[in-house]
Amino acid sequence: MVQNPVFINGIAFKEAVLDHALKTGRNIKQNRYDKAKIGFLCEGKGCSWRVYCSVSAKYPNKWQVKIMKKDHTCVPTGNCEMLKVPQIARLFVDKIKEEPDYFMPMKIEELVMEKWKINVSRPQCQHVWTKALRWIEREYDKQFGRLRDYCAEIRSSNENSSVELDCVENDDGIEVFKRFYVCFDILRRSWKETCMPLIGVDGCFLKSRMKGQLLVALGRDADNAIYPIAWAVIKVDLGLEEGEGYVMVSDRQKGLIAAVKRALPQIEHRMCVRHIYGNLKKNHGKKPDMKLKIWNLAWSYNEADYRANLRDIEMYDQDVYDDVMKSKPEKWCRAFYKLGPYCEDVENNSTESFNNSIGKARDKPFVPMLETIARLAMVRIAKRDVICSSHEGLCTPYVIEMLESLHKKASESMVRPSTNQTYESTTSNGCAHRVSLASRTCSCRRWEITGISCEHAYGVMLSKGLEAQDYVVHWFKTPIWRRTYAEGIVPLRGAKFWPVGPEPSIIEHVIPYQPGCKKVTKTDKKRKRGVNESP
Repeated sequence: MVQNPVFINGIAFKEAVLDHALKTGRNIKQNRYDKAKIGFLCEGKGCSWRVYCSVSAKYPNKWQVKIMKKDHTCVPTGNCEMLKVPQIARLFVDKIKEEPDYFMPMKIEELVMEKWKINVSRPQCQHVWTKALRWIEREYDKQFGRLRDYCAEIRSSNENSSVELDCVENDDGIEVFKRFYVCFDILRRSWKETCMPLIGVDGCFLKSRMKGQLLVALGRDADNAIYPIAWAVIKVDLGLEEGEGYVMVSDRQKGLIAAVKRALPQIEHRMCVRHIYGNLKKNHGKKPDMKLKIWNLAWSYNEADYRANLRDIEMYDQDVYDDVMKSKPEKWCRAFYKLGPYCEDVENNSTESFNNSIGKARDKPFVPMLETIARLAMVRIAKRDVICSSHEGLCTPYVIEMLESLHKKASESMVRPSTNQTYESTTSNGCAHRVSLASRTCSCRRWEITGISCEHAYGVMLSKGLEAQDYVVHWFKTPIWRRTYAEGIVPLRGAKFWPVGPEPSIIEHVIPYQPGCKKVTKTDKKRKRGVNESP
């Protein structure tokens, strides 16, 4: 502390003394306090250090130190009466807000000793943690009340974005949160213009005080990587009309199936085969080879392979076959995929992996969670922009990797020419396929489904000295990949900059704690793997 310093008020003076106490490790105690004067002295044995501050006559509305003995004549004892629960809570509230499960009472006690060499008790740190959480909850309640202002900030910073907030009025006339939806305009436009017409949808439960479910809609970019479209639990028009020409991939949630059928009757709704197999496993246990046979059926590119794999399952186990037919395999087998979306996936792993990547966001209260998800999407787009801008190939890395994996089989194909750019391509297993370079088709249907040459068509191209990347569908070309990430989400400002509207505040719909409920642990919060997933 400098000689006779001036402070804006008594609180600022107290904070300066606390800072001095922490730096020196001395046990400083307040011995005088009223509206116009504050005094402190050192409790160290025989120590004469003291400081006195009062309202200044020289500086109006300011406080000035009048008496101060600078030097201590004692040694640190590891005690500090000034360091009480509110003071410690202020020191750690930001850290607890970011990682409440890490900065627990024992960790706070360790950090105080490590940083300032001051002893604090475990019960004291427990009170610190509880008080900090109360402050954080009050702050979040205030933020939640400004949810409409957050919507206004999205609309003002990212024009033409779709933001919907649905509330209901309770018995006290207070608006209670019901549903929220957001789709940034740039995400919607980039997806519709440069991504495959495919939507992956999955839901995950929120882990904060307000219980509920978060739905995420994701597309696929030219590198077959996920592209965020929207996140919400509300029915809003994406401009898909009745869904004709689009594909949705999801698990078998009955509510989701019914909603899609009602809102988008023309969309192709694919089921995730991993969930199909999980249900079969519940009924039939771990029968040997059942998993491989189910996946072989799902991977069938054409009806001939589909029928052969279906007969194989029927001969393997009649009960399994009956349950497979009840699951409507035409909803999850490649042989029945409509042509055009150019996605061969039979599972919804990419969408679920995105849910796993936003795990920390789901731990946060509602408004910070929404801010974090938008921030993650914004940063992801910026990173992908750097990656695709530096890529110089004709097609994306996904295509190059796919063609490299087919090269060996393609080079072994026996090719016989016909007219009108049609060929017979026979693979090493002796099966012949008809390939048309003009229409970019093969009798195996893999080329039409994926948009990338199959081994039979690739074999023809190798024999003719043609570049296989020239025959890849435009969705996988590098220029369109770069267009996807050329623009991103405009960063949102902090809460103090949000537009303030005239609408009333909103409160959360909180499900009260039920006595006897199992306490949620850190392990419980982790995503549960399906019974059929690899560890």
